[in-house]
Amino acid sequence: LFSYKTMSSWDRSRSVPWSRAIPVAPSTYTGEKEDVDLMKERVWKDLSREAANHEKELENSKQQLSSGESSTETQQQSSSQQPLGNATPPKAEELNFLGYVGRPYQTPDLLRNIAFGATIGSITGMCFGFMDSIRSASSSELLKSASRSAQGKFVFQGTYRSGMFFGAFFGAFHTVKYATRVLMDPGDAGEIGLGSVVVLGAVMAKREWRVSMPYAVMLVGMDGFHVAMREE
Repeated sequence: LFSYKTMSSWDRSRSVPWSRAIPVAPSTYTGEKEDVDLMKERVWKDLSREAANHEKELENSKQQLSSGESSTETQQQSSSQQPLGNATPPKAEELNFLGYVGRPYQTPDLLRNIAFGATIGSITGMCFGFMDSIRSASSSELLKSASRSAQGKFVFQGTYRSGMFFGAFFGAFHTVKYATRVLMDPGDAGEIGLGSVVVLGAVMAKREWRVSMPYAVMLVGMDGFHVAMREE
C-alpha cells in the first residue's frame, strides 16, 4: 500500500489490470457492455484525482510543519529576549566620602580582626617580655642578689606587661588594616603599609615605647610574610 501511494500517476495507470476492467454484469438498462477505452479513461481520471489529492495533502503537511517550526523559533527568540528586556541594568558602584570604592563594613569582621591581632600580639609579646626579663635578671647585680621569689615576680611582671603592650599594638594594627580595607581597599600591600605607618608612628611618638620598636617591626614583618605566603 505504501509503495502504491508513492508511485506516480503514470506508473499507477500502467499497473492497473485493464483486461479485467470490463464489468461482468451489464451497466446499462439495454444490456450493452460498456466500452473498454471509456473504462480505461475513467479509471485513469480517478487515479489522477487521487494522486493530486495525495500531493495536496503532502504539501499541506509540509506547510504545517514549517509553520510550526517558525512559530517555535519566534517563541524561543521572544523568550530569550524577554529576560534581557526585563533585566535591570547593573548599578554603578557608590563612592564613599573619601572618593574611593571600599568594602562593606561588618562588625563581626572588625571584632574578628581585633581578636586575632590581640591574641597573636599578646602571645608574641609575652615571649618577648619573658626573654627580656630573664636577660635583665641575669645581667643585673641587684636582681642576682635578690631572692628567687623576687626574681620570679620581676620576670612575671615583665612578661604580662609586654604581652598586654604588644596585644594592644597588634590589635590596633589589624584595626587600622580593616579600616583601610573598608574605606579604600588598596589591597594587602596598601593595608599593611598604612597600618604599619600609623601604629609604628604611635610607638615612636612616646619615649617609653621606643625600646619595643624592634619587636613591633618584627610583628609587622611577620604579618606581611604571612600574607605573602597565603597568596602563594
